[in-house]
Amino acid sequence: MSLNNVNTPETIKTTRFVMPTAYIGIGGYPKAVFPTLDRLFHEHYGFRPTPLQLAIFDFDEAKSESSTNGKKYSIEPYLVSLPKKVLKDVARKLRRKTELPWIKNLEPYVALDHVRYAEAPGLNLFVQSGNLAWRLVWELHVLPELKTKLRGLHPVPSELNELNRQGFKVSNRSCIWVIAGGGSTTGPTGLIPIIAELKRNKPPETNLFVIVFTPNSYRDKTDAHRTQGRAIFMATMENLIELFNGRVFDQPYNPSGTYKITLEEDPCDQVFLVDGSLSGGRTELKAEELGELVATYLFKFATGPVGEHQLGIIGNLNSGLKTVKEDDDGN
Repeated sequence: MSLNNVNTPETIKTTRFVMPTAYIGIGGYPKAVFPTLDRLFHEHYGFRPTPLQLAIFDFDEAKSESSTNGKKYSIEPYLVSLPKKVLKDVARKLRRKTELPWIKNLEPYVALDHVRYAEAPGLNLFVQSGNLAWRLVWELHVLPELKTKLRGLHPVPSELNELNRQGFKVSNRSCIWVIAGGGSTTGPTGLIPIIAELKRNKPPETNLFVIVFTPNSYRDKTDAHRTQGRAIFMATMENLIELFNGRVFDQPYNPSGTYKITLEEDPCDQVFLVDGSLSGGRTELKAEELGELVATYLFKFATGPVGEHQLGIIGNLNSGLKTVKEDDDGN
């Protein structure tokens, strides 16, 4: 079985539309989406064009893949495995009351008494551990990858010429999709800083969308996990809503406190909450089915008229309401 993630173009005889898009996954749930999305791009174009970029950030290095016709599409080429060792070292020192002078920079933002480390994949529902862990790895492992993806949203003239030569019509619009699980740890604790970082650094003509899988979509988890996941989800959504209501996000994301993420505007254009319930809850999709459904929508958004149509609607909504003039009768 061959690995088929490499962007090696084949002959394209007809014009193909593509909207430059960066897909940023956070945590484990995007691993149910991205392999199918990558497979759909390969089946449609023959390869994944360079304007379509994928990245998944996770503290669990477990991989996933989608297979068809003897080919597999693995997340391995674009999985950013975030190291937990630094969290382990800090958690041990906190438990032993070892003096860490720099930790004072993060005390207002992390409940250090609740930081825990578990010898298991992921962050195991320890929210404050996730809150700290992202800050420990941000500058070295997260920020460079985000900047790379942002640079790829608008191909330079030489890249556009090559894409045109290959038969592509490249949209002058571009998108960022952030996809995260909302009922665990890595997704909720990384969601807002990643959105804020992308929003403040993205090109002005690029739209930013967010997909969050609700706790109801975690159908393979225990009742206890889902109960705790609901509390995490609600707290995350409340914080996100506060940003839409005008609260400024201004927090340090490195140990020294010198690198801050500051956002003073709406964090994104739209948020989609996905729970996999159909027909009023009479049918529920499994994680793999739900991942495939979301992947199909994202695929259609980037490869056809769906995306530009929706962006046109959003542009009209964002243009603001016009002042309605009163007529002579004052109506």
